[in-house]
Amino acid sequence: MPLVSLAALTILDAGPAGQIRAAHAGGFKAVGLRLNPLLPSDPAVAGTPMEAEVTALMRETGLSLLEVGVFPIKPDMDVAALAPVLRLSAALGAQFIVCAVEDADEARRLATFRALCDLAGTFGLVALIEFNPYSACRSLAAAREMVLAAKRDNAALVIDLLHLSRSGGTAADLRAVEPELLRLVHYCDAAPMPQGKRTFDELRAESRTARRLPGEGVLPLRELLAAFPPDTPVSVEAPSQSLMGLSAEDRARKVFEATVATLAG
Repeated sequence: MPLVSLAALTILDAGPAGQIRAAHAGGFKAVGLRLNPLLPSDPAVAGTPMEAEVTALMRETGLSLLEVGVFPIKPDMDVAALAPVLRLSAALGAQFIVCAVEDADEARRLATFRALCDLAGTFGLVALIEFNPYSACRSLAAAREMVLAAKRDNAALVIDLLHLSRSGGTAADLRAVEPELLRLVHYCDAAPMPQGKRTFDELRAESRTARRLPGEGVLPLRELLAAFPPDTPVSVEAPSQSLMGLSAEDRARKVFEATVATLAG
């Protein structure tokens, strides 16, 4: 069975410290953390008192840190300013940083991504492009093209199974990608594809609040996972408003049990 991690977005409301505690209580061996704030509600960690707490919890629980987010590629991105959070990510043992794409200018975003790869590389981190159908990089093909154009050894892809589905991608599309680019899976299930054209806001809302636990939707999970190299790590990203009545620990347990059942099956 591959390494199974709890993605930060699954229980984002718990904050980094709560995510570590929940992942450990839920049975996970690894966790993903949002150390680079994206939303106003995201706490800063690097260089704050929370840094010591997060560092101590990672050591006490024995969890590994699989991925750190989110590093959106924006027109005005100050790559150099990210050094403190990248340094902390590396100190905590992270493998990957996750990069969405929010700059429609292809030349500029490629230059930014190259600079981010170079900085991340000094800390031993791999920068993963994540496409989604409501961003400036909306398909697997576009993400692959960007990574190949970067010409950096530490540039690769994270494939979110919901985003793949909602952008029209399939397992056959994954099999056509160079295996060395497929470094991480964001794992979840989904409801049947809604009929008709959907707005970006609707796609974003589903991604952040209405995913389904593995095995509780219609995605061909076994076929999709078979398209990845063996032992590709699995980060379970399954935020759902329907689970918000549960504690972070109980949500993590439900997510872990559902994930293990699908992987073992």
